[in-house]
Amino acid sequence: MTVGHRNAVTTAAIMVAVVAATLSVWAVASRARTPAQRAAEAAPPPPSVLTAVVEEGPLSDEFTLEGTLTRQSRASVQGPVVAIGRSVVTDLPVKEGSRVGNRQLVAVVSGRPLIALQGRFASYRDLRLGDEGPDVRQLRLALGLRSDDVYDRATAASVARLYRDVGYPAPLATTPTESAPADSAPADSTPATAKPGAPTPPAPKPPATVRGGLLPMGEVAFLPTLPATVVDVTAGVGDKGDKSLLTLASGGWQVVATLSEDDRANLRGLPTGTSMSISEGPAEGKKITLAGVKEVKADEEGKPAYAATFKISATSGADLTDGIPVSVRIVRRQSPREAVVVPVSALWTKVGGQTEVHIESDGRRTVVPVEVLFVVDGRAAVTGPAELTGGVEVTVGSRNGGSIG
Repeated sequence: MTVGHRNAVTTAAIMVAVVAATLSVWAVASRARTPAQRAAEAAPPPPSVLTAVVEEGPLSDEFTLEGTLTRQSRASVQGPVVAIGRSVVTDLPVKEGSRVGNRQLVAVVSGRPLIALQGRFASYRDLRLGDEGPDVRQLRLALGLRSDDVYDRATAASVARLYRDVGYPAPLATTPTESAPADSAPADSTPATAKPGAPTPPAPKPPATVRGGLLPMGEVAFLPTLPATVVDVTAGVGDKGDKSLLTLASGGWQVVATLSEDDRANLRGLPTGTSMSISEGPAEGKKITLAGVKEVKADEEGKPAYAATFKISATSGADLTDGIPVSVRIVRRQSPREAVVVPVSALWTKVGGQTEVHIESDGRRTVVPVEVLFVVDGRAAVTGPAELTGGVEVTVGSRNGGSIG
């Protein structure tokens, strides 16, 4: 190693040693504190007041339920059992979303029509000329005839037109045969007093056939509310026809919500003036009313479940769809425009019962009286003097003995 190289190495070593010593001195110095410094660091922070900002209203006492949009009435259309052969669906002219009106064809079973008619109860017998009863009156009203209990020729003519309108031949029926008097002689006998050579009386005419004089109960489906919308088709062409073929929904719109026990408790004793509306979905903003709460099938754990039904006040439902999820907003109370919102911890109650808040501004405290309207989730709606407005700071507590009195 040359002399120059040795000098360079020595110089580098000296520089490293100097840097190391400097760092050591700095580290020791950084940890060194005078007794006064250590006491100051260990002391608690100075007393102070904790504040919160006053919020503009309104404050709402509300909760939300999740439900499904449906129609108020549902009816299942049942296919008939045929007397001869098999009951088979041979045509379904309606589909999901179709509108069904009074006197409209909804299905064809074993080659015969099934026609929707307006009525409160289902058919329970075949109807014929001369029949009487409430089912005849229901039929006549559905056909647009005056209220009457008798299946007469006018009824038969309307039934014939009904079948012609849906494109199928109407069933035939014979007129009722008048019975002969009990003491009369047989029609083909010759009276004992008849003189030889007297003309033979004419034979009685056979009963006349009347188209529409028969209405089989399996060819009409009476439904309580028409028009209605097809919401489910449960059969197809070729399926058995003696089962539920489709489901119709009608009437006004409603929301059905499944409830927990807490939800059910919240719905009890709602105050007068409670606001209810749909907060999400195509019916957003529409007002609703609570129609009722009922117990439904228990859940998987065996706990009782409940359902609430809310009727929608809107008269038009052209933009609504059956079966979609919606949210229901129920506002029990909402603070008025002049009220502001403060944390509950900002309220101070004096011995006499007066409630007040302490406004902090530029190191100056102003105590103002307030009226508490209601409290929700740790926040209070209050009214007070003009200086209590949104954005000002109010005392909510203190730290290390800060003065709040």
